[in-house]
Amino acid sequence: MEFLKKNYLVLLFFFMIGIICYDYFVRQDFKKNYKRNGEYAIGEIYGIKEYGRATGYYNLYLFKIGNKEYKGRSDGDLSFSEAPQNIGKRFLVLYLKTNIHNNALYVSIPVNDSIKSNSELQKWISAHPEIKSKLDSIPGSGFFFENYF
Repeated sequence: MEFLKKNYLVLLFFFMIGIICYDYFVRQDFKKNYKRNGEYAIGEIYGIKEYGRATGYYNLYLFKIGNKEYKGRSDGDLSFSEAPQNIGKRFLVLYLKTNIHNNALYVSIPVNDSIKSNSELQKWISAHPEIKSKLDSIPGSGFFFENYF
């Protein structure tokens, strides 16, 4: 116990470095594997959360796979004054089959209201090859633990 009292700052430092490294590797996993293991879903933005001193914001979104609903968060690309216009709109979500919590929302790819299911979305993406080039620009996401909890 004396060891922990004496060295808690060093342990805390290594713990924080471990979290940052793990987050980096989760993001790299997404960048490497989204073409092979990626699946599409329809995501709907339900809120905006700002961070910093008006330096940016996150899009908070929901997407459904089967009967289960998942929450996610990604960096906003628009100015903060334009961001609330996207609340309630539907966009493409790309997630890994092996880890559903490792996902990204593409605000640059809106999903038409006529598309009701993820299988229809898959057909729509296959019919529009110009969308595939937009998928290569992976938007920023929140830290890995924010999408899990």
